[in-house]
Amino acid sequence: MEIKGQLIMLSDDPHDPEGDTFFRWLNLEEWKYYDEPDKAFQPISREEFDKIAKKNEEGHKKNKEDRSRPIPGFHIDTVDGQHIGWVSTYKWDPDGKSVFAGISIPEEEHWGKGYGTEAFTLFLNYLFDSSDLVEIRTATWTGNERMVRCAQKSGFTTYQLMPHRSKTSIRGEPLERIEFTLTRQEWVKNRERG
Repeated sequence: MEIKGQLIMLSDDPHDPEGDTFFRWLNLEEWKYYDEPDKAFQPISREEFDKIAKKNEEGHKKNKEDRSRPIPGFHIDTVDGQHIGWVSTYKWDPDGKSVFAGISIPEEEHWGKGYGTEAFTLFLNYLFDSSDLVEIRTATWTGNERMVRCAQKSGFTTYQLMPHRSKTSIRGEPLERIEFTLTRQEWVKNRERG
């Protein structure tokens, strides 16, 4: 399946059968800081990566086969075909009809160009269009200003601040978890406004 935007395209086709791109991305210190600001950077070995990848592949296959819910994630490519990241869901709650959604664009050269906002917005639209979700949530920390802006530009308006696992990042920045919620009703209003 493919979902095309003006800047990017989302695709569920396999991109990296050997995992080389993901392995490289998981060893980028700056991206890992914004993903886990309270943990010191620790490169991952290829052996450790392969074990995690195998386990994730089994989970993705199972999730993809579950036709009761939308595809749990997509690769993000630029319109000229460069693979730059992914969007995904986690903490699916079928009873509460909610899910968390996330986005990762690991390489700094792709930050601040609008790719993330377009990819995340397309993914949110796909999730609401293809399911009976009542709300979608996303979470980050207050120092991840790019993700905070991406969430806001993608339609999230309601948020809650809460304590993080630790009070400061490894770089000394104050840490607070920020959790955004987008309801189906808000999403419909945003779409009608265009």
